[in-house]
Amino acid sequence: MRRAARGGGATAALVVLAACALIPVGAGAATRMPDVLTGRVGKVHGVTALLTGTVNPEGAPTTYYFQFGPTAAYTSRTATGNAGSGIKPVKVGLSATPMLPGYHYRLVATNAGGTRLGKDRVFVLPKKTKLKFEVPKGAATVWGHVVVISGRLVGAGAPFHRLALEASPYPYKEAFEEIGSPTVTSVAGRFTFRVGVLRTSTQFRVMTLDALPKFSHPFKVLITPRVTFSVHTSSKFGFVRLFGQVTPVEVGARVMFQVERQVRPGVKEKNENRTAKFQNTATTVVKRATKKFSYYSLIVGVKQGGRYRAIVVPRSGGLGAGVSRTLVVHGPARKHRKKA
Repeated sequence: MRRAARGGGATAALVVLAACALIPVGAGAATRMPDVLTGRVGKVHGVTALLTGTVNPEGAPTTYYFQFGPTAAYTSRTATGNAGSGIKPVKVGLSATPMLPGYHYRLVATNAGGTRLGKDRVFVLPKKTKLKFEVPKGAATVWGHVVVISGRLVGAGAPFHRLALEASPYPYKEAFEEIGSPTVTSVAGRFTFRVGVLRTSTQFRVMTLDALPKFSHPFKVLITPRVTFSVHTSSKFGFVRLFGQVTPVEVGARVMFQVERQVRPGVKEKNENRTAKFQNTATTVVKRATKKFSYYSLIVGVKQGGRYRAIVVPRSGGLGAGVSRTLVVHGPARKHRKKA
């Protein structure tokens, strides 16, 4: 009986071995998902950049692509590439447009085992990349007028670059703070910010919205009062009244009346092309005011006619000197001799 049992066990073992021999090697083994690694941004040409990475197909046919966009929501994707079916990592790369500094991107690969998402990365321009701002050194705008700031960003990555505007109002002791909405440069790198109406002189600078932002040099927009200028001939011979308004109210501001003088031939001037200059001829102060504007007025004797203007120097440091239009003031009329 014992011998029979032993013999039966050997027979069963042979049957199991025979069955295993009929099963193909690897049958039923699950395909592994590809392994991916999001790489750096390669060549950049305008708004087109080469996104790179590595893909290990894990022995199965594998395709890949890149997702990219302003945020990790990835609103865009590249074309699809083929990573083959090897078992070792292979370098891959595809062009993305538009790919701007600050954009997020990642590598995605798919095979029969599933889809693998690469790690998110942010496009940052290399430190050696030279971006240069071309902005005004300074500007002046009359009070109540809309201020528009324009400039240009030059260098690799300048087209379609996201920028922001920062400001520090007079006396320029406060830290710069971002104002308004960001903008994007044109294909030529040009940009424009519409600031609006400023009530005081302000210092600005432009910055790139990158992980490592670059800044322009600070520049000031000087706000000057709006000055009107009128002339009224007095009843007295050779006298005229010079008067006008100043906005905003600037009681106590100094008013200088200037007359244009021709430059004599041979006289050296700082500007060689200059043929005339203005000289001070009389002064007064702004005395009366309403809620919206103030007045100035002065009666002066005019011996010789010419082109006159008024300059108002505010007492407030937040405003620059305002200049009026230029008017022709006639001198005293010549008396005609009677014929004998």
